[in-house]
Amino acid sequence: MMIVHNILPLSICLCCWTLCFSQIGKEDRHFDGLYLGANAGSQNLFGGSFVDGVDVLAQESRFVAELFTGFRKQFLKGRMLAGAEVQIGFTDGNLTYHDPSKPLTIHYKNNFQHGFGLTLGAVFFKKKNLLVFAYAFETKRTFDVAIRDAIGSYKQTDEQGMLKYGLGTELHLWKGLNARATLGRLRVDFGDLVTNIDVEDKWDVTVGVSYQFRLRLQPQNQ
Repeated sequence: MMIVHNILPLSICLCCWTLCFSQIGKEDRHFDGLYLGANAGSQNLFGGSFVDGVDVLAQESRFVAELFTGFRKQFLKGRMLAGAEVQIGFTDGNLTYHDPSKPLTIHYKNNFQHGFGLTLGAVFFKKKNLLVFAYAFETKRTFDVAIRDAIGSYKQTDEQGMLKYGLGTELHLWKGLNARATLGRLRVDFGDLVTNIDVEDKWDVTVGVSYQFRLRLQPQNQ
């Protein structure tokens, strides 16, 4: 998949950046540099299809597992943080809409999403071991749509792009290992399209872990 090929060179670049610019003696900077992680939880999924001029939607909160990587930098004596992150996710995204009065049955199939965005946070406590951050990610999904009505059967593709935003926290556990949790929502704009339902702004909740690489350039003995 194209997003995987894009993440690999980005991770290599971030790793090189970390090797070049990381400073020795920053042992209390638990959230500084290149990191990798995984999380899982409940996210708001909805699929759409055009039938007789109406965008017919099906929506549910479903299980999503994600892998992510990024680079972030602590500044102002390690108390503030800014970074960028990319994600790939695997979704339980098979939804169904059924209206027996027409009759109309629509199956929406999705098992993959990807996203990218920014984080901005603050680091707390004497040991600087708690990070609280805000995030904004552009998340993209594609649904394969199969429609069956009174006339026959046909297929469509629903390509989505939406803004996910919220708050997250990371707690340093041991060496480079951190525990992570996020709570957020998403912003959807259908413009002037007529829809069968109003999409509810449900909560996205995830928990997971991250590993912060502590790569350092060691000075050579003269």
